[in-house]
Amino acid sequence: MWSGLEVTVEALLVSASIVALAEIGDKTQLLAFVLAAQYQAVVAVVAGTTLGMMIANVPAVLVGERLAERVPARSVHLITAAIFAVLGIATLLGAEKLFGR
Repeated sequence: MWSGLEVTVEALLVSASIVALAEIGDKTQLLAFVLAAQYQAVVAVVAGTTLGMMIANVPAVLVGERLAERVPARSVHLITAAIFAVLGIATLLGAEKLFGR
């Protein structure tokens, strides 16, 4: 009976932690900082930025759930790793052109 609840709580904690760490110094966090300074309405800015993140992330979660039903997790991990590697190499090559190194 409790195993479903435990998985749900674990998913909540893991996803909240990872997203919170990923957002540190991100443009979304900087935007929230600017909006809070401009409007001086902390609750409204927190609610608005949270709603905005939900609007952006809900479709990704729904697609991910559908993919999980059809694609093995190992394949998703490998594809994700390849995408990150390509983006990392592209970023390094772009930095080389930008800084002349």
